Amino acid sequence: MLNFLQSVQFVKEVEKKIIEYEKGIDFNEAIMLYEIAKHDADFVKDLANTIKQHYFKNTIELCSIYPAKVGLCSEDCKFCSQSIHHSCSIEIKDLASLEEIIDYLENIIVFPVKRFCLVTSGEKLDDLEFEKILDIYSYISKNYNILLCASLGFLTQERAKKLLKAGVVKYHNNLETSSTYFKNICSTHTQQQKIETLKIAKETGLEICSGGIISMGEDMIERIKLAFELRELKVDSVPINILNPIKGTPFEDMKIIDVNEIFLTLALFRIILPKKTILLAGGKENALKDMEKIAYECGINGCMVGNYLTTEGMGIREKMEMLESLGLEVQSNIQKLNY
Repeated sequence: MLNFLQSVQFVKEVEKKIIEYEKGIDFNEAIMLYEIAKHDADFVKDLANTIKQHYFKNTIELCSIYPAKVGLCSEDCKFCSQSIHHSCSIEIKDLASLEEIIDYLENIIVFPVKRFCLVTSGEKLDDLEFEKILDIYSYISKNYNILLCASLGFLTQERAKKLLKAGVVKYHNNLETSSTYFKNICSTHTQQQKIETLKIAKETGLEICSGGIISMGEDMIERIKLAFELRELKVDSVPINILNPIKGTPFEDMKIIDVNEIFLTLALFRIILPKKTILLAGGKENALKDMEKIAYECGINGCMVGNYLTTEGMGIREKMEMLESLGLEVQSNIQKLNY
């Protein structure tokens, strides 16, 4: 183990490598940073914030999601309340109408949200549902100046091309966790299927968004592996969710990791993925409570605002006030084009 002076020198070398030479660290260097953080986490958190400031200054990007189809999912992901394999009390919802989605969009239009994503439950939409959601995307694309994202399950190349044509710019599919830990959270599909969908999206011309959920029983090594696997896929943005244990799921009694371990995880993701948008996503209010502010000092440059899929988040106005109190400059704004 490095002594104090050696740790300081190592962190300086990593900073120089990333900022001056614009080179990525390797897995062993990430592990070394984790070992240093066990004795002084501020070294690593400060490094992450320095890297974030270098590439993004004080800016932060906001995104909002809408659950366009809820429940009756055939998959058995242990964290998810929408699975038919679990006994959760949620409201089942068929594919939402254009009117329902626009009503939600109109409610967030006064806030500076940069991206808007429709999320549907299940392995994938059937053909009729997919054509309906294409029409919805086309309408929003023509009438609202907002970046559109989609999270609709597994993709084919044909569907990816249709989404691109309808105005979608980014496709989302979380890896959830590292390749070596994935077997512990799902058995009905493979992580490779997720990777294939991301590759199809990227090859078609869509940006890709993929991250994971932390605090599902994995250790820090698994989280570091996930960050490197995301780097290898050349993802454009990385949402980091924190497990919100939901009654009726196999993870309902899972203990949430310590807030300092959450902050360190965020910092290591920034250091491993220095130029990517890293978003603090679902579960943050439940896990961090009034300590959420500290997360934005650990390299985060994105935030999911509004409600999630089956759980509620902080009100957008309240979230905006919190972010502005930290001196963060929110990027972009939604503006309606046709009045």
